[in-house]
Parts: sequence; C-alpha cells; structure tokens
Amino acid sequence: MARAPYAAPRVSVVLPTYNREAVLPTAIATVLDQTVPVHELLVVDDGSTDGTAAVVDRIAGHDPRVRYLHQPNSGASAARNRGIAEASGDVIAFQDSDDLWRLTFLETLLPHLGPDRLVFGSHVLHSRDGSSHVVPRGMVTDPVRVLRRRNIASTQTIVADAGLLARIGFDTALRRFQDWDLCLAVLAVPGARVVHVPRVVADVRREADSISEGSAAVRDQALRTVFRKHRRQFLRDPVALARIVLRAWGRPFLRGLVGLDPPRPRPRTGPVPVAPGPRS
Repeated sequence: MARAPYAAPRVSVVLPTYNREAVLPTAIATVLDQTVPVHELLVVDDGSTDGTAAVVDRIAGHDPRVRYLHQPNSGASAARNRGIAEASGDVIAFQDSDDLWRLTFLETLLPHLGPDRLVFGSHVLHSRDGSSHVVPRGMVTDPVRVLRRRNIASTQTIVADAGLLARIGFDTALRRFQDWDLCLAVLAVPGARVVHVPRVVADVRREADSISEGSAAVRDQALRTVFRKHRRQFLRDPVALARIVLRAWGRPFLRGLVGLDPPRPRPRTGPVPVAPGPRS
C-alpha cells in the first residue's frame, strides 16, 4: 500500500545563509530538535566568505540529515530555489540563520497541510531596539483578504506542499517581500489554499546584516514589482489597491501633503535684484 504523504510527511527544510557562522548553529539546532523529526535539512550557502562551510560540516558529521550546498552569491531567493530543487521531501519548510523555530513548529503546522496548500503560523518579531510583537496579531479568519492588503507571513513560518513550491518558486528579482510574493502567487493557483494557524511558531530577529534587509529604495522597488505581478488580485479589493499604491509610489507626495517635507523654493527666472549700496 502506498504511503499517504500527508499522514506522515517527509519534511525537507531549506535554510539559506550568508556569512552567519556565529548564529547558524543555534538556528540549525531548532530544526534538528523538532518534536516531529525532519527528513532533511538543506543548508544553502550563498557564497559565504567566513567559516560557514566548516560549521555545517561539523554538524553534518554528527547528524546525516544535514546537507551542505554551496553556490555563488545570488541572493536569498535563488538559495531557496536551489533548496527546493534539491529537496526530496513531500513538504518543504524554510528557516533562516538569524531566526529560531519553536520546537513544536512542525507539530503545530503539519496537521493543517494538504495538496496544493501553504500553511503559515504567527511569529514574534524582535526589533533591533529591543521591542517585540506578534505578527499577525490574533486570528486571521480571512487570510486571502488580509494578504492582499499587507504582508502577514514570514518565510521562516511557512510550510508548503513540495509540488506546489516546485511550480512557483521564489522570484529572484525581488530583494524584499519574497514571502508576500510567494503567498500571492499561491493564491493565484486554481485550487490552491493559504492557511494561517494562529499560534506562535518562530522568533524572527531583525538584524542590520540580515540576508533579507535592504534600503528604503529597495523596499519601494520591491513593492512596485509585487503590485505589477499581482495587479489583478489588488484590483479585486479597493483597500488593498490603495494601500500598496500609496506605499510604493505615494511617500514623497504624502510627506509634502502633511508638511514633513517643506516645498523647495522655485528658482528665479528673472534678473537677480541687486541690493543698493550705502548712501553717501
């Protein structure tokens, strides 16, 4: 009798990394110590120049589930796509070297998985200033509507059908919002579903040298790309349309409107007046 893949799925975990040897062992440990054992962990080294290879080799020497893959520096999306292509599991989950899975990550999310389905949990976002908050807050009863309006998923909280991910993959042109783009792409697949589980499954740290960090210009360009790719979905929801257009194109206009950026003086077009000299 054939094995039902979603009754006891083989889980492949893809972890892209770049020059994170100091924090990588802790992130790997949260994957290998899951209450539901993983089938394999693929660490995709995106061209690191530090001791990442030695760190992974040392861990793999004690746990054969760990596989080390190296590639020239190509970005987080390309690294994740490499992992998807190399994975042998029925389902695929993602971890980042900066972040920590709760040890019940898989135990919490796997029961909600199925064919052509992407499942994500909540996470605690730890900011550089020491503050933290849960994302998303509370129960998301309509993830389709909410995802069209804002990004509530994080790659480190996602587990999905391997076949679905193989068909979609990550957009290598995007340097930000790869997780949001992936969820919107899944929503566009006939019969596919995105499901939110309202339990915290990961701790995500916002680091200055994170593989997914970038400037405001990078952020705005990524927002515009997401809008152009998923225009039809945004057009179905006027609120979603207004939000992304204002975020991607409206910042300078809005800042001037509320007086944060004072108007610049117009250049003079006529002769420059000369101040009168002192009277004799």
